[in-house]
Amino acid sequence: MQRRYFEPDHVKILDEAVCISEDVVTNYFAISSNYWLRNPYEIKTLKEVSWWEYPGEAFAHLVSYGKKLTQKQSGRDIQKFYRICLHDHNILDQTSGGKKQILFPFLIYVITHEFVHIMRFSCFFCHPEIDDHNEEEQKVHLTTQDILTPVGVRGMDAVLDRFYPHSQVNKN
Repeated sequence: MQRRYFEPDHVKILDEAVCISEDVVTNYFAISSNYWLRNPYEIKTLKEVSWWEYPGEAFAHLVSYGKKLTQKQSGRDIQKFYRICLHDHNILDQTSGGKKQILFPFLIYVITHEFVHIMRFSCFFCHPEIDDHNEEEQKVHLTTQDILTPVGVRGMDAVLDRFYPHSQVNKN
């Protein structure tokens, strides 16, 4: 199977989705816009990621760069840098080849989901190397759904419905 990559039109839609995602996450967590300066991120498409950053079967994968705790010498060492690596062809497969009416709300969901991870890691709500991955994903899905439910973007309800079964917390 040949991999498909984002075309320039898809990247424009991605840029719009990133702006909305950053705004809704900033509002939901009541943080200042300076938060993103202290926790810088970049978003790379599949063409741009290194082989070891390849996100596998997910829609995106978050990579955190920074010094390990045992290597830190001062408070200046605490700053992290986050890279969101997108898996273009998985996203395109889920959005009928990238049709804007489906791609736009889907990308808002994917990027918002990754921003919630950044928030949780940077505020020490979880640690990616210690906490249970499945439990963390459930918490992030629920938070992402809370953030995006009131967002008035056409198609968002269908995107949230698609992810809702995965966000159910097992109460057994």
